[in-house]
Amino acid sequence: MEHQQHNQKAIRSIPVQIGLLALFFVAYHFFVFYVMRETSLNLGAVRFRRHIVPLYAEPSVALSLWILPALLVCVGFLYLCHKYLLSGASARHLIWIAFACFVAITISVALIDGYREYEEEGETKQVLGLLEPYTRTSLEYYGDVPRVNELGFRAFLRDYSKPELFDTLSGHSRTHPPGGVLFLWFFSKFLGYNLVSATLISILFTAFTVIPLYRLGERLYGEKVARYALLLFLITPNFVMFTGTSMDGPFSVFPILSIYLFYEARARESLPHQKWHEFRLFSFLTGLSLALGMFMTYSTVIVGVFLCIVPLLERQRFVQYLKVLLFAALGFIGFYLLLFVLTGFRPIEALVAAIKKDEMGMGTGYESVSRYFHLSFANLFAFLIGVGVPITLVWLRQVVSAITEWRQDTLASVQDRYEQRMPWILHHDKLDVFVVGFLITLLYFTFSTLFTMEVERIWILMVPFFVIPVAKHLASRPISDLYWVAGILTVQLIVMEVLLYTYW
Repeated sequence: MEHQQHNQKAIRSIPVQIGLLALFFVAYHFFVFYVMRETSLNLGAVRFRRHIVPLYAEPSVALSLWILPALLVCVGFLYLCHKYLLSGASARHLIWIAFACFVAITISVALIDGYREYEEEGETKQVLGLLEPYTRTSLEYYGDVPRVNELGFRAFLRDYSKPELFDTLSGHSRTHPPGGVLFLWFFSKFLGYNLVSATLISILFTAFTVIPLYRLGERLYGEKVARYALLLFLITPNFVMFTGTSMDGPFSVFPILSIYLFYEARARESLPHQKWHEFRLFSFLTGLSLALGMFMTYSTVIVGVFLCIVPLLERQRFVQYLKVLLFAALGFIGFYLLLFVLTGFRPIEALVAAIKKDEMGMGTGYESVSRYFHLSFANLFAFLIGVGVPITLVWLRQVVSAITEWRQDTLASVQDRYEQRMPWILHHDKLDVFVVGFLITLLYFTFSTLFTMEVERIWILMVPFFVIPVAKHLASRPISDLYWVAGILTVQLIVMEVLLYTYW
């Protein structure tokens, strides 16, 4: 009887706490709106008269029959998870079903916006909301594909950072590496240069993230957590909303893959010496994946910093991690060295040019103490809202749980060593390095001024760092908690798509 009452109380606590956290974000919105109005606070591209601060999104109701496919797909997906994916499906079937579900959910949710108008050669046209972002050729990488055809692959990379070419590129091409343009150019050779092919290849390529995400969850915490994480990943609001309509979806593939390869390499370091080549291969692939990620988005640096923090927290395996990072460095440096030899591409010059272009439009972030702190917290809260209020709540609970467990274990270890008169050494055996390491990484980039808003889209490569710990927390609780989180997450996803125009 007491156990049933405890379970019922736990079930009620999830939606109540989610509601309270949602109210906090609403209160923060009004607070920042007031500050921006009264003090002319500059939050980069976010404008209080136009956007739902801290989100880079306009209020725009898109409620029509286009919502029905999204409702059917999302509800059908949750039912499929309940009946089959959480228990019955084999790992191989699960991944490919998840791939198909990812495509279906992404497209159906993007179609909620129906048709939108855009200007082309002075003429007003209509296009599906799914395709609309790539019509903004002055802003998107899609608009620079003809330049690659005109100049050629090698000349485009060789001259990329030179003002003669750089100043003629689209807005996003000038604040990012050339990988986004070359990605769309490469696939246009096979699928044609049009809005439909560009959008579909962006979605299909991003769908491959389900593989490293599942394998990473399985490697860290086991199969059950991996299944839970995959379910949550497919309905995470910002990942779904921005994958189908922006290049940040494809940009996330290699950074997420590199996290999995890193942990796989570390696991293989302890294999017998005759299999040591597997460790070297996975380590090298980690660096290569990071290099490809950095070639598409500078946000890949987030993963690089995390991979450097992990050895510092897990010092008993420091030598293992150091070996992984050294071989990874070979892969990373080798990629750019080869690219320079073959094409003359200069990554440092491209980075400097991108930073200057971004600071011209957004500022540095540290013009004043007030702007620094407002911008930092606005970045953090914008991303937490984007990743989903339910996920944020459970992630915070898991962070507290991980730190508490480590602290208790450390205190117990100190007590034992004191009683045995042994030297006191900080105990790390019970520290969840994946959770705590990312917490440190997130706080660093929150207060780094390296990003100026729009992070609900730019930071989607961080989503695995949320959904996997959340899945771990929910895997130890009644399955009803998972259904509460997944159900409310789906509601937030649909409501945000209906009420907000997010540009992508």
